[in-house]
Amino acid sequence: MTVETSKPNDLTAEQIWTVQEGEKRSVGVIHIVITALLIGIGFVVGAFGSISFPLGFGVNFFWTGIAVQQVGAVWFGIWGVIAGAVFPFFSNAIAGTPFYVSLAYIPANAVQAFLPAWVFRKFKLDPRLKTKRDYLYFFGAMLVSSAFGALWSTLVVLRGFGLLTTESLPLFIWGWFGGNVVAGVVFNFVLLKALSGVVIRTPAFVKRWLA
Repeated sequence: MTVETSKPNDLTAEQIWTVQEGEKRSVGVIHIVITALLIGIGFVVGAFGSISFPLGFGVNFFWTGIAVQQVGAVWFGIWGVIAGAVFPFFSNAIAGTPFYVSLAYIPANAVQAFLPAWVFRKFKLDPRLKTKRDYLYFFGAMLVSSAFGALWSTLVVLRGFGLLTTESLPLFIWGWFGGNVVAGVVFNFVLLKALSGVVIRTPAFVKRWLA
């Protein structure tokens, strides 16, 4: 249960992430529900919402699932990170990605979800995207996390399992990186800007990592 001490629209970015005096925050059933909901949405969006040109092995030139991963983790902390790491496993399975490959992708997906959420909390960014600083730091986190995801998934996973040739590596690296960043730019900013003002009012919003 959450008790707010001031109106959400009056909160500064720092206050959004700070547990105020008299405010009680705890893990509840709502967080389990949110995790399951994000996994379900991510599964559908990741499996059926990507705009074509699939490269194979779960890599797309435009992967809309990144919005569920990153926006979900910004709003819901570790619950969003868990969902962001888990749902691609199922959406990749629908796409025909081998079980062991989907499993090995989990660290990449976890980092893609975690890093933006960490940046918002570490630097006290406003999820309502009120300043240029909010946009720039979030965009930087998107770039770094997507770069890690691309390099891990292609060099460590696909190349490590002998599923890619050296010649095909650049295509897959840029496909993963570009597919995440472009979709993130299209959806992440819009979702945060449009909905964060509502989400931070709810008991499901996570200020720290668990509650």
